Amino acid sequence: MLYTIAFKIHIYISTITLLSGISTLALSIQGWTRKREYSSLDKWSSIIFNLGLFLQLILGFIIYFTLRTSLEGSLWEVSDTENDASLRFWAIEHIALMIFALFLTQLGRVFIKKASQPIRMFKASVFYYGTALLLILFSLSIALFFR
Repeated sequence: MLYTIAFKIHIYISTITLLSGISTLALSIQGWTRKREYSSLDKWSSIIFNLGLFLQLILGFIIYFTLRTSLEGSLWEVSDTENDASLRFWAIEHIALMIFALFLTQLGRVFIKKASQPIRMFKASVFYYGTALLLILFSLSIALFFR
């Protein structure tokens, strides 16, 4: 029961995170093309995207390592995933893609803070947040395929 509740919360937060990532990317593209100043809305949009990814990581680890019971399936071992593409995706690939997406957003925040011109801030935002968003969407498309 606790697993189901945590998994549903994970899905709701992932939807909010995905929407905030799309809005962050849209704001960044708009700022880059219109050559406007980097505003507090841009800053807070990226912070919400980062925060959502961190919450997803923490909740995902809680679900994966502590809440799984024999009813939901045994803990996956690498040897179990060799012959099952679905298990391999959830046990290895999904986690790796999401951690790398979080890493990219954090790297983007560093480059945005270090940039001195708004155009460079928006370019860094488009590159790093856009790449992270592509990884997230790729992972979601694979997840729908293995459903």
